[in-house]
Amino acid sequence: MIENCKFSGHCRAFEPSHNILAKALNEALIKKLIFFIIIFIYTFFADIKSYGQSFTIHGKITDTKNNLPLPGASVEIFNAIDSSKNGTTTDTNGLFLSGALKIGKYYISVNFLGYETYKREIVIRDKSVDLGDIHLNEAGNVLNEVKIVEKILAIAQKDDTTEYNAGAYKTNPDADAADLVKKMPALEINSKEVKAQGETVVKVLVDGKPFLGTDPYASLRNLPAEIIDKVQVYNEKSEQEQFTGFSEGTTTKTINIITKPDKRNGAFGKVYAGYGDADTYTSGGNLNTFKGDRRITLTAQSNNVNVQNFGDQDLLSAGSGSVSVAKTNAIGINYTDKWGKKADIGLSYFFNESDNEVNTQIRKTFVLPIDSGQVYNDTNNAPNTNYNHRFNLRLNYAIDSMNSVLFQPQLSLQKNNSNSAGHGVTEQSASLLNETFNNNTADRLGYNFSGNLLFRHRFHKKGRTFSLNMNIGDNHNEGTSYHKAQNIYYDDTVLNNSLNQQSIQAQNTWSLNANASYTEPIKKTGLLQFQYNVNYIPANSDKNTNDYSYVDNKYSLPDSLLSNTFSSRNIMQKAGGSYQYSAKKWSFSCGLYYQVTELNNEQKLPYSFSLNRDFGNILPVTSFHYKITKTKNLQCSYNTNTRAPSVGQLQNVVNNNNPLQLSTGNPDLKQPYQHNLSIRYNATNIEKARTFSASITGAITQNNIASQSIIAQRDTIIQQNILLARGSQLTIPVNIDGNRSLNLYMAYGLPLKFIKSHLNLNMNAGLSQVPSIINNESNFQNNKTGGLGISIGSNISENVDFTLSSNTNVIANNNSLNANLNNTFINQNNKAVLNLIFWKGFVLNTDISYQHNSGLSAGYNQDYVLWNMSFGKKLFKKRQGDLRFVVYDILQENKNIQHSISDIYIQDTRSNVLTRYYMLVFMYKIREYRK
Repeated sequence: MIENCKFSGHCRAFEPSHNILAKALNEALIKKLIFFIIIFIYTFFADIKSYGQSFTIHGKITDTKNNLPLPGASVEIFNAIDSSKNGTTTDTNGLFLSGALKIGKYYISVNFLGYETYKREIVIRDKSVDLGDIHLNEAGNVLNEVKIVEKILAIAQKDDTTEYNAGAYKTNPDADAADLVKKMPALEINSKEVKAQGETVVKVLVDGKPFLGTDPYASLRNLPAEIIDKVQVYNEKSEQEQFTGFSEGTTTKTINIITKPDKRNGAFGKVYAGYGDADTYTSGGNLNTFKGDRRITLTAQSNNVNVQNFGDQDLLSAGSGSVSVAKTNAIGINYTDKWGKKADIGLSYFFNESDNEVNTQIRKTFVLPIDSGQVYNDTNNAPNTNYNHRFNLRLNYAIDSMNSVLFQPQLSLQKNNSNSAGHGVTEQSASLLNETFNNNTADRLGYNFSGNLLFRHRFHKKGRTFSLNMNIGDNHNEGTSYHKAQNIYYDDTVLNNSLNQQSIQAQNTWSLNANASYTEPIKKTGLLQFQYNVNYIPANSDKNTNDYSYVDNKYSLPDSLLSNTFSSRNIMQKAGGSYQYSAKKWSFSCGLYYQVTELNNEQKLPYSFSLNRDFGNILPVTSFHYKITKTKNLQCSYNTNTRAPSVGQLQNVVNNNNPLQLSTGNPDLKQPYQHNLSIRYNATNIEKARTFSASITGAITQNNIASQSIIAQRDTIIQQNILLARGSQLTIPVNIDGNRSLNLYMAYGLPLKFIKSHLNLNMNAGLSQVPSIINNESNFQNNKTGGLGISIGSNISENVDFTLSSNTNVIANNNSLNANLNNTFINQNNKAVLNLIFWKGFVLNTDISYQHNSGLSAGYNQDYVLWNMSFGKKLFKKRQGDLRFVVYDILQENKNIQHSISDIYIQDTRSNVLTRYYMLVFMYKIREYRK
């Protein structure tokens, strides 16, 4: 039986907006912008007029040994007559500028954690005073901010920055920065993801400067632990917020590696090569040359044992993110320097080539409003090759003491060749519904460019600033794919068919974003900020699908139902203001913005269609920061945001790569509106070297883009007159309310002196609700998650290094539509790592982990033990050489099992992995430091 299927009320289009109101709102925003410019011009010339009446003191704070900038140093200027104070802090380049000062005598005091205080008398006569470079001497173990009464200071806390002393955490001589960081409280590294205090680390800096682009994992893996003096963890504001001093609570988690002063001049690194059975091999290394401000790092690798130093941003297609057995060739270079007195430059380039062999077995259990669920099993072999070039540049130029420009372009070029052969079977109550044998090949090429330009102007009146941040982006990808399939439908053999198609697709999205910000001080404790933002995003997408003609042996038969020509022109304007109040121990900010968004969508294929929408949203934002003590602080923030649907979500064309599981876009989508709340607390017990951090984050999304799925219970005609056979599925993005999440994270670290080790504990818990529509019935996927981690890291000596850890995660899943599919998934990993250096430089390394899974589908609940070991000897007089025999997966039990929950199904996946191999590896360390 064939029947028509219509979308439920959740998918209906919006009522048309009032164009008159939209125009009025645009006129109001334009008037605000004109008023904003008038204020800026007035204050600019008023400031110039008052130039002769007030003066400033400015300069740069650096360390004595290497002339490196010290960002965040406290600069206090006292009037010699009335002792009034004028204070400021240095920026990321160590620069500072005082507020407006009169003619007279002043005393300046400069303080920075771990350095001696600098004091000096200054006399202002008839012009501003440029102090040039002020060099601070290291203060040894004397710290004015906080102290730890131990032989080696383990932890320091200054405002919201947690600083770890690397000397308090002993590692073996071959350890890198990642090995060191894992020992520190509230810091984690799992599966290439770096986390600090429960949040994903977005950026790793070295002495305040970017290192190896935007990959935190690669940055930590290419720095030896022995050169690290301190590790700072903090929430970094945007470049614009750092300049204006106005923060609205939107930050990125950042790690700053501070190197040892005596390791900042010289060359260091390592080279290695190894070969083993089954033609396994590995080779590579890294070389760092540091000389004052100039830093050059070169890293390279080539192997077929799954060692990679790049992130998912280097993979063009989503499918390439799953790496089971990979060959990798990669090279990267990072360069930072100071050009003259005004320019700082950072440049990085990274290339990688990966050849991946991915074999997967997937089992999806669908949530259906019936007792017996529908199950889809799929086996797939998907080899793919990916090439990527990534460029990053950061140029900061100080025009003068009042004006500066920051330019940050990024470019990524990617090419991907993929081929997948799959076999999928759908069944219900052990009865076969359908089956497909399909093969897909594709060649894709793409690039992603963005260029950010930030102009900053500081007026003579302290706190009065103007900044203009402009960003242009261009994202393009194109490719040709071929799709062959043989489809079998057991209920109606008449529907059995085969496909042989070619698709040529090109998508291009570019954007222009400009944000103007003006700040005005209100007395000594207040700061006003006015902002105007405009974001213009045009996008185009074309897909031409042709069926194969056996008459002329070409792909010459157009398939209009699977072809699409689509374009969108979206413009967003936002204007408003915020107020910030700062006291000695606390600060508070609140703001209100109004945003107007215009969506203009036009489709030519498979049928002509146009849709124009206007949205108006009020966006409140607020944040609160309380310094309870010097070692305890509390931060709270609430903000709202919206985002326009992507061109892929709007594109109304069917994707039939898997004929049994079709998907398409929805041009009627609204933009989601999200409320975000976060609370963070950090505390450090200085005397006992203990640290505690906790965070609560929550989000509620209105008009959330979720999935509506039609899982055909009988042969059904769907949109565009496409036949959906019984047991097949079509997924469409729709707007549904009810998406919400709440997460709690806590971490606690302390030393265990009786065994000379460090104990780290962490706990997480979460609640989430994800709505969806399945066969016109609403379903709410409710998940409860919990996790507990414990690790003990040795701090005995460089020759004895061990780590014991256990991590347990639980996911309890509940479906409102079908309680029979509720289940609890448990994953536990217990691990022991031991590194020993003994008698005349012999080395033993071993790690063993036990992986436990339960709550998975039948055949996927497999426990296994992964045991690796190496034995070798240090060579040469200074032990620069190292020869080792390595055995990976001694018991040959390695497995790759993953469990995931979506809004319409529960999925278990098993992939091929690298198993046991033997290898002989030689490594040579380069260590040439100069005083």
